[in-house]
Amino acid sequence: MSMDQQERRATMQSAVAALPEAQRAVFQLCAVERLAYPEVGARLGISTAEVEHLLGEAIVAIDRSLRGPRYLRDPVGFGGKARRALLHRLARWLGSG
Repeated sequence: MSMDQQERRATMQSAVAALPEAQRAVFQLCAVERLAYPEVGARLGISTAEVEHLLGEAIVAIDRSLRGPRYLRDPVGFGGKARRALLHRLARWLGSG
C-alpha cells in the first residue's frame, strides 16, 4: 500500500470515527459488511427509510470531512446512483472493496 493510500485510509477512518454512533453503525453495515438496507434496519431495529436517511447523512458528513470546503452542497439532490458510487468509493478507501 502506497503512502498516499495509507493517508487516504487513515483520513477515511478518522472521518468514519467522527460520525455520530447511529450513522457510523449504518455506514459500517452498509459499506463495510455490504448488507442490504432491510437487513441493516432489522439488525438495528430501525426502518429502511431511517437506514437510508442515516446513510445519506453519513455519506455527506464523510464527504464534507474529506473534501473540506468542496462538500456536497445539496444532499437532498444527491440521488441513488451518485450515492452508491460515493459509497463504493468510500468503502474502497477503507480497504474493503
